[in-house]
Amino acid sequence: MIILIIITRIKFIAILISFLLLFFPKLSYAEASEITLQQLKKNQILIENAAHKFTVNPLYLSAIIYVERILNYNQVDDSLDITLAKIGYNSSIGFAQVKLKTAYFIERQLHKPTSLFYPGGIYENFLQVSRNPSDLIEKLRDDASNILYASAYLRLMQSRWEKAGFPIDQRPDILGTLYSTGLFNDDGTERQPHMNPKPNRFGKIVMEVLKTGIVK
Repeated sequence: MIILIIITRIKFIAILISFLLLFFPKLSYAEASEITLQQLKKNQILIENAAHKFTVNPLYLSAIIYVERILNYNQVDDSLDITLAKIGYNSSIGFAQVKLKTAYFIERQLHKPTSLFYPGGIYENFLQVSRNPSDLIEKLRDDASNILYASAYLRLMQSRWEKAGFPIDQRPDILGTLYSTGLFNDDGTERQPHMNPKPNRFGKIVMEVLKTGIVK
């Protein structure tokens, strides 16, 4: 009975989203560049602090968040993502649009020394494993915490690739690519580190943003 209710709610929300995008198409537009830049400026100290904690380049983090928001963030997200997350949907939540399952993954890897993604004990205390989904959702709704998850995600990428012998700490295009695609393929296998990674569209835009100095 409970499962049926949940499925019914998910279907209802999916229909509602389709209705909104059909009759109010402007809602589906990604965030305007100038608005994103204003938001980055407002959260600049949070970005710098998060980057410092996880030893990542703050400009790379800013550029990746910028591209994520101008490509994938829209007004519908704010109004529906939390609701979807609360009923079990893998929503992208908050300022850096961190997916719920990705946040779970980040927390576990920070506290799992046997993991290939484990970045080291110095990072363990910055993010604790959430008690339940509601706890994690509340963390992701907070800009400071959300940005910490995004920064931690970049740290996991850099640590994994460095361990494999292919450092990408100077490759914002590849960090951006992995941020957009995720670290695993659809079949559950890892996107393996290798010698000659190629950026996708997201990663290429991250590089262009850095070259033009749009984010500072």
